[in-house]
Amino acid sequence: MKDFAQRKSFTLVELMTVISIITILLAITYPAIQAVMDHVHRAKAANHLRTIAIAHAQFIADFGRAITWTDERNVGNNTDNANNIAAVLAKYGYLDNVSVWAWDFDYKVKTYKKDTSKTFPTEIYDKVNECTHSNFKGGIFPLSVVCGVVQCPNFDYRSLLKGKYPAAYSRGLQPNGFWMESSANDNGGVFGTKGGLIAYYDGSVEWCPHTVNKFVKYFDGTQKTSIICDAIPNSHQAMGTSESADSNFLNWKGSNVCHNI
Repeated sequence: MKDFAQRKSFTLVELMTVISIITILLAITYPAIQAVMDHVHRAKAANHLRTIAIAHAQFIADFGRAITWTDERNVGNNTDNANNIAAVLAKYGYLDNVSVWAWDFDYKVKTYKKDTSKTFPTEIYDKVNECTHSNFKGGIFPLSVVCGVVQCPNFDYRSLLKGKYPAAYSRGLQPNGFWMESSANDNGGVFGTKGGLIAYYDGSVEWCPHTVNKFVKYFDGTQKTSIICDAIPNSHQAMGTSESADSNFLNWKGSNVCHNI
């Protein structure tokens, strides 16, 4: 007992044993911690998408129409992208919160923030110059959200608010209905291949591991499809930052995701 009491340090065997125990405990608890974080991220993203859907629904209720090409081109110097749609909602006071469009856990947003040469925007709409803020423009600032415009002749836009019409969804959905893997170099899914979130104009949001045969084609009414824009009235297209897909979006205007309906 006297010898043990006089010792002032661990032996190498004792130290290695402690390290091994800690490593095992971390290995056991990490999956549980990761599962909790995934749940938190999904909950945050769902709230953000719901906010966007409700803001756009309020725009429809007030104006009697959805955001048009003209609206988003006017704020974006004749460019078509989802950043400009966000700017339109900000312009009219429906939604002016950058974090709702760019999620802090999204790998593309995190990569942007780490780049010291770039400025994280605090404003979506530049009230002085009456356009999308220069730091928020499409092609410059990445969004975690894909959304679009609806332009359909002789259509009662308010009917969008009553049905399960997709208004916005998390980045990464492919035309085959499955979500892309996350990658710092492409348009990977925010949640990787695990799935994604879809928000509807009625304010509901759901998690979808895939969208295979999920949607009913609007122009048909019965035929099932995995392509999200098929479930929207004619001329709905998801907005990217250019005529083809780029580092910010999967663009519905090109063949990268789907065709016009």
